[in-house]
Amino acid sequence: MRQELDKEVNDEITVQARPDAVPRVVEFVSAFGREMAFTEARLGEIALALEEALGNIIRFACPGGSEEIRVTCRAHEMGSIALNIVDSGRPFNMLVVSTFPEVAGGTDEIPSTRIMKKAIRDVEYRRDGDGRKNILAWIISR
Repeated sequence: MRQELDKEVNDEITVQARPDAVPRVVEFVSAFGREMAFTEARLGEIALALEEALGNIIRFACPGGSEEIRVTCRAHEMGSIALNIVDSGRPFNMLVVSTFPEVAGGTDEIPSTRIMKKAIRDVEYRRDGDGRKNILAWIISR
């Protein structure tokens, strides 16, 4: 089964940090989830959480659009998915409100994480050892 999974679904995708790349990433993760026998309803919840997280990354960590976002999926314990979202943008921990940058013009804009936190209960942020990449790690249960 794993050999078949490797042939049909790549476990990694890298895209430019732009809004038009979000559907490709969502489809990549959804295809992996289908191979892992996730229900379509659950995949819909995951897709919404992923759209929210990627939107925050693109707007706040990678506003220039020249940065990259790499998403990896791996089979994890008891049929869950270990998903990492790695970006090359500025330091940005969307899980901690105090890290949100201010938007020019005097208005504070705070990214939403409500959908993500509801759908993905095991979420962790860290900065890589070199301090050059943000890593948002999810364990996605069925």
